[in-house]
This record gives sequence, structure tokens and C-alpha cells, in this order.
Amino acid sequence: MNDATPTDGELVRRTAAGDCDAFARLYDRYARLVRTVAGDAGPGLAEDITHDVFLRAYRSIGTLRDAERFAPWLVGIARRVVQETRRRNRTREPLPDDLTDGRAAEHDIDGADETAYMLALVARLPEEERRAVQFFFLNGRDGNETARLLGRSRSGTYSLITRAVGTLARWMGADRPAGEVPQ
Repeated sequence: MNDATPTDGELVRRTAAGDCDAFARLYDRYARLVRTVAGDAGPGLAEDITHDVFLRAYRSIGTLRDAERFAPWLVGIARRVVQETRRRNRTREPLPDDLTDGRAAEHDIDGADETAYMLALVARLPEEERRAVQFFFLNGRDGNETARLLGRSRSGTYSLITRAVGTLARWMGADRPAGEVPQ
């Protein structure tokens, strides 16, 4: 492979050998993904968490067993940092008062409020379902890439996404779960 597009493995090996520019390229490749995972920690924390994740990754890059699996390894670090931050902050917003018996009350809200409401509901999903929704829908990754980042099979990933969409549909008051997940 030419130097214009080195693989993650090549960049990891160069970073381990002391090449800071190689790590900068890994940062450029994955900062958006890490910020997305970091968004689970709460508003205003994503940049600090992203910094911490990449600092930890840089310091421990020599412990990565398979250099080609940098992205899943990095997501694992991000998940741990988010969990640590949540434990430290222990701020949990309750579900809206009007979310009773699994159905949302009728709302007359604009698009921004609807987006905020939906993101708050996504944040309430179990961690793996939440990450699947974030990778697939919010980051626009395809099924194969989402499966790779989650460390699951493609069919297992779609099953997880379908379950999450069904839960969100129930919470939003839909009469029946949403249709099939796009392939």
C-alpha cells in the first residue's frame, strides 16, 4: 500500500516506533468516531473525553495485540473513559414525566426539540444497542463497519439495531415497532 493511505496496522507500528505523525493520522481518522462514543457521557464532555482517549491510546499503543484492530481497541478505551466519567459525575436525567406505560404523550414540538427528545431516548438504551444506533444511524456507517466496531456478526448487529429501533418506537408511542432496518 502506498504511503498516501497506510493501513491502521502500519500507522500503529510506526507510532509504536516513535512516529508522532503516524499517530496524528490515526487521530484524524478516528476522532469523529471517538467523539460520538464520548457523547454518551453528557453534554460538553465529548472533547475532553476524546483528548483523554487518544492520550491513553498513545501511551498504551504497545499493548495492542493486533495492530489492524486499532478502531475496536480505541472504541473500547472510549467506552471505559465514558463509564469512568459517568461514575464520577453520577448525573442521570429521569425519563420525561409524560413517558408512562411505555408510550409518550402527544407532543406539539418542533424539529430541534424532537431531535433532542430522540437523542435523550437513544441515551437510555442499553449500551450495546445505543452504540449500534450511534454507529449505524448517527455516524452513517454501513452494517459491516458497525458490526466490526461492535465485534459482532453482521446479522447479530442488525438484530441488535432492530431491537433498539423497536424499543425507541415503543417509547415514542408508535402503535407497532418500526419497519426493517435498512441494509
